[in-house]
Parts: sequence; C-alpha cells; structure tokens
Amino acid sequence: MTLPKRQHGASILVAMLIMALAAAAAASLLQQQDLALRQLKTARDYEQAIWILKGGAQWARSILSQDARGSAADHGGELWATGLPATDIEQGTVEGEIRDLQGLFNVNNLVLDGKASERDLAAFKRLLQAIGLDPDLAEAVTDWIDADQEALALDSAEDDYYLRLAVPYRSASQPVVEIGELLRVRGMDEAALAQLRRFATALPRRTPVNVNLAPPEVLVALVPGLTPAEAQVLASGRAAAPFRSLKDFRANLPRRDLEWKEGELSVGSQYFLVQGRATVGRADVRMEALLQRNNRAMPEIVWQRMR
Repeated sequence: MTLPKRQHGASILVAMLIMALAAAAAASLLQQQDLALRQLKTARDYEQAIWILKGGAQWARSILSQDARGSAADHGGELWATGLPATDIEQGTVEGEIRDLQGLFNVNNLVLDGKASERDLAAFKRLLQAIGLDPDLAEAVTDWIDADQEALALDSAEDDYYLRLAVPYRSASQPVVEIGELLRVRGMDEAALAQLRRFATALPRRTPVNVNLAPPEVLVALVPGLTPAEAQVLASGRAAAPFRSLKDFRANLPRRDLEWKEGELSVGSQYFLVQGRATVGRADVRMEALLQRNNRAMPEIVWQRMR
C-alpha cells in the first residue's frame, strides 16, 4: 500500500533530522576528543617546561658553587653573570640569568633586633634622595618592618594608621619577604616602588653590600660624603679591575676622609636571584629562585616560584 504524499515527506524529514543529529553528535565527540588531546598536550608541555627550569636552577647552583671555589670576590665579569640568551630546544626555547642581590640595599637591614637601626636608616635616606624619591619614606618603611607600634615620624605609620584605612590592614612588624610588599607602606606607590626595585631588595637576614656590583647610588648611600660623580668613577673602574678586598676598595676611594661602618660593605655575595623562562609548545613558564650560597657548598634554594 502506498503511503500518502504528506506522510512520505514527513518520513524523509525525520530521516534527515536523525542523520543531522547523528552527524552533530559525531562532530561534538570529535571536537571533545580534539579538545581533550590539546589539553593533554598543553599539560605535558607545561610539565616539561617546569622540569627544564628546575634543571636550570640546579645548573645555577652548580655554577655558583664552582665560582666560590675560585675566588672570594664576586663581580660582573664572572661566568655566572653572563646569563643564558634565548636558546632553541626541542619544540621551544629556554633562557635565563643569575643576578647578584647583594649589590642592592637590603631593606631588612633597617631593623636590628626588632628596633630601627639608626645607621641603616640614615643610609636608606641617602639612597632615596640619590634616586629621586622622598627621603621621608625611610621612616615609613622602617616602621612597616620593626616590631613596635611607635611611629618614627609624623609622616610614618603603624597599625593605628593602617587600621583606619577604607580597607584596613596591619603593618608587617617583621622582615619583608619580597620587596613588592612595600607597596602597602604609607606614601609608597607603583612608580616609587618600581624605582626602588632597581636599587633595593629584601633578603632574609642582614647582609653587607657588595661594592663590586652596587650601583653608584647605593655606594653614595653606604659611604657618607661620597659624591655621585665620585661613585660613578668607582663603578666605571671596577669593570676592568674588580675590587679583590675592602682594602683594595679603600685604596681606590677619591679621598682619605671617606669611611663606612664595619660590616656594611663586602666584595663577595651570598644571595643570588635565578630567573628563567621556558617555552615548550603552547606552554610559556617563568621561574624565579632565591639562592643562598655558604662557602663552597651547593647553594640552598631559599624559595622558588613558577608562573
């Protein structure tokens, strides 16, 4: 028996609809499978990039350990300071550098046994002035780190100021882990912090400044009376002839009346920052690691971050 034309047409439409649904389902399954494969590949690439950077950190530890066996002085002409330019690897690139951190002013030196260190506070003021920042920031930063709740100056701040802000918080009242924390200090803003980062750091204990790697502005801060022009001459000369000892540094000072406090300067470093970047496939991973070197042993990884 022949189906009516309308019923026959409806059957064709249903069949076409079923075919379309089946095709859509198949396409969806293929798309999901492709997405899962891409996610799996991205995860694999990410893990590979991480392991490459971890290997780079171990390489940096080895280089610094070997360097310690060769000389007690650290300067910009040594192997560790040359860095690794972008280098092709399988399916990507890797690059990195080792940066000395003891050529910078350690803001945690501002506090000694929980109290403000007057000599370091004075040096920090000279540094802020030399780099074009408000010297009054020195008290605010010190109050952020010290253990008490007594403000050092009218423009400084302790908990009583920070707790009255629209979004209240307390001062750290302890050593700074990363200098970016100082953005929360009264009077500090993004521009000032960016400028300060070029000349200051935060290390987990008191450290002297390495005169072989300190910018002229830091030398001006640590050697009272040293002029910016004189500091620039010192910095230029050490490129060809690094200071092998503080006696050598003193001999190169422009005037005999220039002095510094014992323990504030050195010609060697113990703290270094390792920075690396690895790209593998679609993965782009960056690493930072703080290394502490003690004598000739393999440097310790104080902290390590991946992003």
